[in-house]
Amino acid sequence: MEVSPPQGKRPWRVRRRNAITAALICGLLVGLCAAGGAASAAGESKGKKILMAQSFIAHPYVATLVKSFRERAESYGMDVTVQAAGFDAALQARQIDDGIARKYDLIVVQAISEQGVLPSLARAKEAGIPIILTNNPIKAGTDDMDVTFVGQDQTEMGRIAGMAIVDALKASGRDGGKVALITGALSEGIGPRRLAGIKAALAANPKIEIAATEDAHWDTATSERIAGQLYARFAATGGLDLVYGMADNQAVAAMKAAQAAGIAVGMGQKQLVIVGGNCLKEGIDAIKAGQMYATVSQIPTDLGTLAADAVNDYFAGKKLPKQDLLPVEMITKANVDKWQAPCTY
Repeated sequence: MEVSPPQGKRPWRVRRRNAITAALICGLLVGLCAAGGAASAAGESKGKKILMAQSFIAHPYVATLVKSFRERAESYGMDVTVQAAGFDAALQARQIDDGIARKYDLIVVQAISEQGVLPSLARAKEAGIPIILTNNPIKAGTDDMDVTFVGQDQTEMGRIAGMAIVDALKASGRDGGKVALITGALSEGIGPRRLAGIKAALAANPKIEIAATEDAHWDTATSERIAGQLYARFAATGGLDLVYGMADNQAVAAMKAAQAAGIAVGMGQKQLVIVGGNCLKEGIDAIKAGQMYATVSQIPTDLGTLAADAVNDYFAGKKLPKQDLLPVEMITKANVDKWQAPCTY
């Protein structure tokens, strides 16, 4: 005998079927909304033309930065053009001006000259083309030229390098010493800021003397040649106690020049101490081998990705911070294993 449902109530099978149908509709609507949101996010950057004005892409740091930026930007649907000017500030200015004329949607700039790039940035601003700066800061007081700066605090990187110099001399049994600094490019915003940070840190020990500062433009061969000249110059006065290379390729070049000159390298009281920066695989290997005391983290893969995200956020209408800074850290034997993979590229 079939039992009728209570008056005013539907059979449970009907109620269950309706509940399932409602759940499926809700799920479908949620999925469509999510897909629509993703499509909208992709659409905001899709097809945007981006010019990336770089320095020299032969250097492994810059090459890796460009590669990670391009991969991330293209995943958002952007069309990326990369132009490199080496250390020719006038050429970079022409490249940016050409980008303005070609009406790129946004220009990403790694400034070769913190002062020389300003007229081109002003022309981009006048044309309504947004600028995002990466890695190399520009002249102080010109924050209105760009949407955001993506990179590191270069003064802090210098301060950490200065602390490493102080620690290294102390660890090698010295109360002070003569230090030579082999820098990157002092015309960029990086060099002067790092020098300021180094000098501030070294002020803690007046017995540490900066005996020489030589600009090698980040180049390995130039750094090795300069280091050899420094060793010859200071040989008659007892030699140098420590050499700092602003990037690890420069620090390792100084180490090789010392070995060629018959100068022992290491952490002994009579040995030449080496400190680097912009961690690279060769620097990490030298730290593990006890030939270099320290370096400072600077990871181009992180920077390239973060810069592309900033461009995507700009097109999505998000408010960007004036500076988006990656953390930096001193790398020594105590924590070198943590940085082995990130610094190998």
